Amino acid sequence: MAGRERNRVGRRRRIGAALLTVLAAVLATAAGSAAATTPRGTVPARQEPDTSKITPAMVDAGRAIFHGKGTCFACHGMNLEGTQVAPTLKAHAWRDAKKGEFAAIFSVATHGVAGTLMVAFPNGISRAEALNVAAYVWSVGQGRAKP
Repeated sequence: MAGRERNRVGRRRRIGAALLTVLAAVLATAAGSAAATTPRGTVPARQEPDTSKITPAMVDAGRAIFHGKGTCFACHGMNLEGTQVAPTLKAHAWRDAKKGEFAAIFSVATHGVAGTLMVAFPNGISRAEALNVAAYVWSVGQGRAKP
């Protein structure tokens, strides 16, 4: 009986240690993302959405994030055509990003959409990366860039 109790206590300690390790890794990743530098040609982390400041470099960076780190393509499709789980991001009657406006698209990327699979900062992208993705999506919707 004492051996079983000792095994249970040991197992609980190992589980607790594993949970603390995972928590530390998550916090370290979050801190690393916040401290990451902005790649050349993209926007600083605190710049607000402004269509007059969209550059080709922002659109290219947003395209790369959409199809890479952000994994946006998994739900919205490789050509932003939409899927069964997420709407098209091409010109359409926007539901959550009102009128397809740049600031509204950025808001969805940074706040998510309640009651849907759309989360804020998908796959841990930064604010600057979200701004670049919004620039890409807005530019495609405006016919200024190709998916």
